[in-house]
Amino acid sequence: MAAGQNTVPNELVLSVPTAELYAAVGEWRGVRRESPDIWRFLARKSVFRPRPELEQNPAMKQLISYTLFVSDRRVFVMKRLGSQGESRLHGLLSIGVGGHMNPAREIPWPGRRRIADLKALAILNTQREIKEEVCFPGNPPISVLGFLNDDKNAVGRVHLGLVTVVHLPAPILAVRETDKMLGAWVEMSKLSLLGKFESWSSLVLEGIG
Repeated sequence: MAAGQNTVPNELVLSVPTAELYAAVGEWRGVRRESPDIWRFLARKSVFRPRPELEQNPAMKQLISYTLFVSDRRVFVMKRLGSQGESRLHGLLSIGVGGHMNPAREIPWPGRRRIADLKALAILNTQREIKEEVCFPGNPPISVLGFLNDDKNAVGRVHLGLVTVVHLPAPILAVRETDKMLGAWVEMSKLSLLGKFESWSSLVLEGIG
């Protein structure tokens, strides 16, 4: 997953209580298509809390944007290098970029706790993370695939992913921080030949395969 930035002491990140999430919508592993019940819960219960309080706290799920890039039948695949912040993901292949969701002056949250505001906040954070990680021509739309959950590893137990996809008309994309990440376009039919993907990427590939 793409939560690989160093922790900022005063950073506030959007999060929800894990037990209440499962009580409201059930437990799952992998990609679950977005639905009104999940959005309603997130709108009702999500709050900003200091990131250091949450990083090792499975009682809370930090919301993470996780965006993949597709062009025809090709997916942009990245390899996380040792200089990236999240040591638990070093050396693994990934199809997703993104990170934590922070407050935005344009959208007061929790405010009136409207689902439309939460979705706008999520997309705003997703756009910011995309711009920080990669660059490509034009301004293609961002489509939501669903919510990604995986409690089988330490990283996944404290995060909940909002999976989105950007469909590019041509395979033109570049990684911004080449000292932290390498990337290349790969045919979907050949992804299984590449090596070990981080767990979130493996689950997304199962969900879209």
